[in-house]
Amino acid sequence: MTRINSGVSAAFLIAAFLAGCASTGKQFDTARIDSIKIGVQDKNTIEEWFGQPYQKVELTNNPKRCVDRWIYTYAHAVGFGTVTEAESLVVDFDKNDKVCDKAYSKQK
Repeated sequence: MTRINSGVSAAFLIAAFLAGCASTGKQFDTARIDSIKIGVQDKNTIEEWFGQPYQKVELTNNPKRCVDRWIYTYAHAVGFGTVTEAESLVVDFDKNDKVCDKAYSKQK
């Protein structure tokens, strides 16, 4: 059995961590974001276009009477945790499962 010096192993792991990258969320296709129209698309269409949302939230007392929020998000960071790319799509739905609001942001 070969033994590896624990100090060398720890240093290697720390270096790999600091030089490595990390992601959160799930990348989603942004091609149809401009096609989302309030009162037109429903949950089934949004799911076909973008897949399962990263998070679902029930809304209460929303001024636009939206009752559900689907959040699509993706962030990628490299070394030292610096975010190099982040995208977020938020789609709200009314009680009839139609889009009642949307927001998209991108950071690079």
